[in-house]
Amino acid sequence: MPLTTLTITLDDALASRVTAAVAAQGKSADTIVAACIEQQLEVALRHAVLVERMETVDAQIDAIARFVEKASSGGGLDPVDLFRICRYPKDQ
Repeated sequence: MPLTTLTITLDDALASRVTAAVAAQGKSADTIVAACIEQQLEVALRHAVLVERMETVDAQIDAIARFVEKASSGGGLDPVDLFRICRYPKDQ
């Protein structure tokens, strides 16, 4: 796999943490930093997908609320008996 070289500047505290991880794990700083970047990218991508799904669910809940409001108000028409379309019986 082709590699891309990046140069990064870390503050002293973070550089010390990387140095400690290198000593503890016996891996190179490049390997540890690359793994951290990969993990953070994966988290960011999953977060974006979750936010997109939440927005889709919110839009659908809003559509259902508008439908229930319109169906129950009648709007000059005979109102819909919401208990006929409700999933749960009246007595619950």
